[in-house]
Amino acid sequence: MIQEVLTKPALVGNIHLHPGPQFTTPHRLWQGCPTIERTPGGRLLAGWYSGGMREPDMANYNLLVKSDDNGLTWTEPILVIESLFFPGLRCIDIQLWMDPDKKLWLFWTQVTGWGDPSNLCHETWAMTTIAPDADEIPWSEPFYVAKGFLRCKPTVLRDGRYLLCSYDRDSTTYNYSESSDKGTTWTRRQGGQKVPTDFDESMILEHRDGTLHLFARTGDSGFLGESFSRDGGKSWTNGSNSPIVAPGSRFYIARLKSGNILRVSNDSGTTRTNLKAFLSFDDGKSWPHSILLDNRNHVSYPDVTEDSSGNIYIVHDWSRLEEKAIFLSRLTEADIIAGGPVNADSFVGRLLNQPPRHPIFPR
Repeated sequence: MIQEVLTKPALVGNIHLHPGPQFTTPHRLWQGCPTIERTPGGRLLAGWYSGGMREPDMANYNLLVKSDDNGLTWTEPILVIESLFFPGLRCIDIQLWMDPDKKLWLFWTQVTGWGDPSNLCHETWAMTTIAPDADEIPWSEPFYVAKGFLRCKPTVLRDGRYLLCSYDRDSTTYNYSESSDKGTTWTRRQGGQKVPTDFDESMILEHRDGTLHLFARTGDSGFLGESFSRDGGKSWTNGSNSPIVAPGSRFYIARLKSGNILRVSNDSGTTRTNLKAFLSFDDGKSWPHSILLDNRNHVSYPDVTEDSSGNIYIVHDWSRLEEKAIFLSRLTEADIIAGGPVNADSFVGRLLNQPPRHPIFPR
C-alpha cells in the first residue's frame, strides 16, 4: 500500500450545467478521447474532450451529450467542465461509469503544472447522479476521488471492491486506487513494475480463479503490458509484454454479462489502425472471433458499455485534429462471432459527432 491520506485539493474546474453556444460543435478545432454509458432507462450518454487548439491546451474542456433514440441523434453539450486559465488548471479526459447500484459516475482528470511529468499533478475528480434519465440531470457537487490520471472504466471485483486505475505518469509502478465501501473512500495501492510507458491507461480483469490481471498501454513494445496478482491485490508481478499486439494507445477489456470477455483494441503493433472488437470464451486465453470497427489510420481510444439485453455500444475517435470524428458502433456477441452485423439493429461506425472543416486544419 502507498502510505498517503487522500484529501480534497482546493481547486475544481468550471462546471457549466447549461453550456453556452461557445461549446457547440461548430466551435471545436479538435476533439477526441470519447466515453459512453447506458442508463437504466435506455438513454445513451457520451462524452469527450475538446477546447483550444489541441491537446494539451489551457482552453481544454470536457463535454457531455445525450441520445434518447438509441444513438440516432445526439444533443449539443448538456454539461461542460472547463479548465481554469488562472491559476493554470486543465480539465481533461472525461470518463463515464455506471456502478452496480445504478449510480452514474462522471470522472475527469484535473492537471496542474506543465511540461515534464515530474512537474505535473494529476487528480481524478467526479460527480455522480442517481437520476441519469431525468430531463435535467441532477448532479452531486464535484469531489476529489484519488490521485492520478484516470482514462478507463473501473473494475468491480466479486467481493464488491472497486478498482480505479488512476495512474501516476512519473511512477515506475502500476498504481491504482481501491474502494471497499462503494466509492465513499479510496485507498492508494501499488502494483508491479511498469513496462516502460508514459501513459498506463490500465484496466484490471478478474479471472474466474480470482487472479487479477492488469493490462496496460506500453510505449513502443508493440504489445499490451500485463501484470498479475494472485492474492487479491496484496502483491503483483512485475510488468511484461502480453501476447496481445497493440500500439501505444488506449484499449478496453472487460467481462460481458454473458461471462465472455470483450476486448477492443488496435490490431497493430505500430500504428493506430485496424480497430477491432475481439471475443474470448475461455477467460482470455484465446480470441477466436473479431469484428473490424475501423481500418483507417488514427482511429483510437475505444470505450464500451453493455445494456441489459446484451447489446454492446462502442465509441472511438478518428484523427482528432484533422477529421475530429467520434463514431458509435452497436453490436452483439453474435455479430462479433460472425465477423459482421447479423442483427437488424446492429451497426458499425455510425458518425456520432464531427465539427465542420476549419481553414487552419483542413481535411
